[in-house]
Amino acid sequence: MIKSFSPKIVTPENFNDFTYSKLKHFDLFKANNYDEELFGYSVDPGDCDLKIYQDLFMLSFIKDNIAKGSKILDLGGGDSRMLKYFKDEHECWNIDKLEGVGNGPKDIDTSGFRLVYDYMGNFNEELPNNYFDLVFSISTLEHVPLDDIKTYENILKDINRVLKPGGYSAHCIDIVWKDDFVWSNQIMPYFFENEKMINDFIPVNDLIGRPDLFVMAKKYFERTWQVTTGKTYEDFGRPISYNFLWQKPFDAEVTDK
Repeated sequence: MIKSFSPKIVTPENFNDFTYSKLKHFDLFKANNYDEELFGYSVDPGDCDLKIYQDLFMLSFIKDNIAKGSKILDLGGGDSRMLKYFKDEHECWNIDKLEGVGNGPKDIDTSGFRLVYDYMGNFNEELPNNYFDLVFSISTLEHVPLDDIKTYENILKDINRVLKPGGYSAHCIDIVWKDDFVWSNQIMPYFFENEKMINDFIPVNDLIGRPDLFVMAKKYFERTWQVTTGKTYEDFGRPISYNFLWQKPFDAEVTDK
């Protein structure tokens, strides 16, 4: 594993610079050789999946902020690249029903981490209260049922239930730029309205046309996503990553199971 001595990339203090995917973020990831370390090759931002950006972002956040030996939980991680990477450094958990939602897997190798077959928001007792130093998700929350406020509420409560006081919750959610508007599952603004986020909320339509914006490349979409979605790049829209972070208060009430 390549070691890096560069300054931290993603921290709570600078998280406002990471609320949405930016081209310049790749310069930071690549300066630390994180692309070659994680994927085995040098990533080209002009021809890569949105999830490559999200993986590099979350890898950076975990390396920069989560101490070795911590307990981390991936929501809907499927065949989680993050857990595979960190399984020798952290106590790794994954909660996923493995139903193939969002073109996800139905069967995975669970060696090195504990898998809970469920959805977050069901308050599964296999996930202990006040236990995890980090709860995170990559390209998961956009698949939550649309306009289901009760489900949004339960997911938020369940995350905060399993987070230990002082623990972080970090998420990358896919949003899509379609001509003159940006589509987002409303769980994201719901979380901002009902949780004290570390980064400021940016209305998604304000992202349109920003010169620093990273969107998933058309040629990669046409090579991979188009078959799955059944839509052209123009019809589907340009996928963007919207990222957000909160920390459970240190003085939060601790509930025994």
